[in-house]
Amino acid sequence: MPRVDTPMMTTKLLLGVFLVSTPMLSAQKKNNWPKGIDPSTLLENKDAEPDLKADGFTDLFNGKDFSGWSVKGGKMKFEARDGSIVGTCVPGQPNSFLCTDKNFADFVFTTEFKWEVPGNSGVMFRAATMEPDKNGFARVFGYQSEMDNSDRRWTGGIYGEAMGGWKYPFSKPRVHDAALAAIKDLKEWNRMTVSAKGNVIKTWINGVPCSHLVNDERSDGFIGLQVHSGKAGRIHWRNVRIQDLGGSKSVDLFASGDFSAWARTNGKPVPEGWSIKEGVVTRTKKSGDIATKEKYKDFELTFDWKISEKGNSGVKYRTRGSLGLEYQVLDDEKHNDNRNPTHRAGSLYELVAAPADRELKPVGEWNTGKIIAKGNLLQHFLNGKMVAEIEYGSEIWKKQFGKSKYKKNKGFGSWTGPVLLQDHGDQMWFKNMLIKKL
Repeated sequence: MPRVDTPMMTTKLLLGVFLVSTPMLSAQKKNNWPKGIDPSTLLENKDAEPDLKADGFTDLFNGKDFSGWSVKGGKMKFEARDGSIVGTCVPGQPNSFLCTDKNFADFVFTTEFKWEVPGNSGVMFRAATMEPDKNGFARVFGYQSEMDNSDRRWTGGIYGEAMGGWKYPFSKPRVHDAALAAIKDLKEWNRMTVSAKGNVIKTWINGVPCSHLVNDERSDGFIGLQVHSGKAGRIHWRNVRIQDLGGSKSVDLFASGDFSAWARTNGKPVPEGWSIKEGVVTRTKKSGDIATKEKYKDFELTFDWKISEKGNSGVKYRTRGSLGLEYQVLDDEKHNDNRNPTHRAGSLYELVAAPADRELKPVGEWNTGKIIAKGNLLQHFLNGKMVAEIEYGSEIWKKQFGKSKYKKNKGFGSWTGPVLLQDHGDQMWFKNMLIKKL
């Protein structure tokens, strides 16, 4: 019997031919949408690519070596070659990232990139590292502008690396057609541009508008060039540039992995009794206080700390010499200084007592501290909760200061000075010391 095509059958056949012959739209099939993403909610980037010739752009890569950069995550191979950064996949290694030592908040970032050998990649931004696991591996997390060499072609989409997965895939029919076609040849140089201003993030590939994400999960962090785990991959980057637009930026006080940004209070080099290994700073023998070479007055400082049994230490700020306001670090349970409430962990030493029922981790476990000093406002936080607050110059300040051991030091609490780690004769540990000027 001869075949008779009904109008419905003809429509289905034509639709099938259309989808097969148009891979751009086949990438939009619903079963390729990331879990939890509703394409109808994705905003469209309608902006022209930022002016990359505008004033204020600086080179992040000097074309010769990795000054100002460090490798985080796994141990993929990164090398400087012919003015470019080349990242090579090492089978068996986890995701690896060549990261800027400096953090950025609001910025316009741009780079050219290409694949010598296909492999998953991307550019991290507003990124940070997690607490190391039991094997000492510290995973990188944050936003990533995807570099997708697969048939899916989501280069310029935004992925949440160790942060929930896809934030902005190219899943919206018609809106993302141009983005899907933005890369013509993977082995030729292509250009990526990322704009991050407040909670608005936008991307462009070769000048084509791609992502438009509004997200508040992270406000600043480092830039990182990723080589993803896998069997193969060799990626090149060049003309890695950024226009720093300011905003709130945190600086790692030990980003260099050494004490080059620190000194003794007399200006001499940090002695051998202080050491830093894998980002953890400790003092193993009596060596004296150490302080930042840079001075601060208004800032936000976050840090992780733990103390030895019966131990005593502190983080001082607005200092002169070894004198200054102090965030107390103490073994509250066994150190005899616990008899004075203003001397207990988290307190503003001698001036404001932290509450007795605050959350305090036991000896040997990490606590997270934060200090905010802004104008006359002084605040201490312990494990996410504010535990001390006072206004410099207020009546309560005058009362507390007048009965403290600092009362003869004129201007105490208002100085501009280094941040100081106190050597009180006991071993302590610090890490993730991030400061942001206010």
